Amino acid sequence: MDLGILCPAVGVVASSGKTQFFGNGRQNKCLRRKYKQLRRDLGKKKKLTAIRNINDKESRIMRDINHKLSRQIITFAAENGCGTIHLEKLSGIRRTSRLRGKNKANLHSWTFHELSSFIEYKARELGIKVVYINPEYTSQTCPTCGERNKVKDRNYNCGCGYHSHRDRVGALNIARTI
Repeated sequence: MDLGILCPAVGVVASSGKTQFFGNGRQNKCLRRKYKQLRRDLGKKKKLTAIRNINDKESRIMRDINHKLSRQIITFAAENGCGTIHLEKLSGIRRTSRLRGKNKANLHSWTFHELSSFIEYKARELGIKVVYINPEYTSQTCPTCGERNKVKDRNYNCGCGYHSHRDRVGALNIARTI
């Protein structure tokens, strides 16, 4: 049995079709905004040591969140008897992204590499194989008929009648790849 993981939302789908979402992206964004504002205020006061301490604290918090997320994902995989975990290969996403402004800042502060490396080493401990998949069009391709549709909001709707959450569609397509 395989497991497909869509990293941005940490949507996980077992090849049996069981879906589960882990983590809270909005909470992470809120945390990032809080520390960004704190650094901005400290910068105006020229408190450089305090800014370094805040950076360290934020990175420790995000590392802890990633450890907990990876543990939940690996536990889900083990409980569902998954032998392979399929992850998106997001190595060049920062160069190829067409985002602007606030969304670009969110992408650049996202710790996807750290999360995937935690998933990888924890999976290795349990003998679960990790495979990286090209994420191209995974959230735009219908898992039933294969038609590609642009998604305008969080819900995916296809002409064949299939509809689901966009992140679930991506995770399903990743789980079925190879």
